Amino acid sequence: MASQTPRIHSSKLSEQLAQSLEQLILDGVYAVGERLPSERQMAEDYGVSRPSVRGALSTLAARNLIETRHGGGHYVSERLHSDFLSLWQSLLSRHDYMEFDVLEFRRAFEGMMSGLAAERATETDLERIRSCLEQMDVAAQTQNLEQQSEADVGFHQAIAEASHNVLFSHLSNSLLTMLHRHTQKNLANMFNAGGDKQQLRAQHQAIYDAIAARDATRATAQAQAHISYVESTLRQARAHSARESRAQALAHKDRVKKLRSGK
Repeated sequence: MASQTPRIHSSKLSEQLAQSLEQLILDGVYAVGERLPSERQMAEDYGVSRPSVRGALSTLAARNLIETRHGGGHYVSERLHSDFLSLWQSLLSRHDYMEFDVLEFRRAFEGMMSGLAAERATETDLERIRSCLEQMDVAAQTQNLEQQSEADVGFHQAIAEASHNVLFSHLSNSLLTMLHRHTQKNLANMFNAGGDKQQLRAQHQAIYDAIAARDATRATAQAQAHISYVESTLRQARAHSARESRAQALAHKDRVKKLRSGK
């Protein structure tokens, strides 16, 4: 790692180091909740003194970008996402209709990110997206919804990061984290409503193929079509659930009526 880390040469070493670490956090190299290297390791990697490292860490802490946890160690602050997550996750859990507001937002958002990814993705980005597709296949074979959900989230986040837009990347991370459990429910609902697993897999593949082909227009369209399919399938599942609830209520009423009449 030391050979790959840029050396800092300045009279204001701690400020320079703080700026470098801040950029790594923005780029997602150090993710929210992730532990930073030790002070000793950073001093060696950047070729600075440990007091300079401590000064940089103090600067980042003052900016609410990192926090020190019990037991030692410096971590990327959860506050980067927590305010967004705590509010919207709570709202989503209480208001089912917001599920479709979220999907409408995701349709536009995923389309923009996929289009940018088609224009900007590196070979490393493409490999990361392919890896998520492979993880989806493994999870589908074992019918593990938890792993399918994680792979699905990873696929869309890898595309966000391949857009090489810091705001898209961080907003996507917050949004997908908020929707992680919701995504599991979505997958179960889609399959229960007859959602075609092969069609979902083909949609993800089509998004990847368009990005790999550097076709931004097609990547945008494929991403939006995928979210539209998810929305349509979930609406069908919601309607079926409502009809079943009404049918069960009527059946219960009939049973009570029969008991009261003695028949």
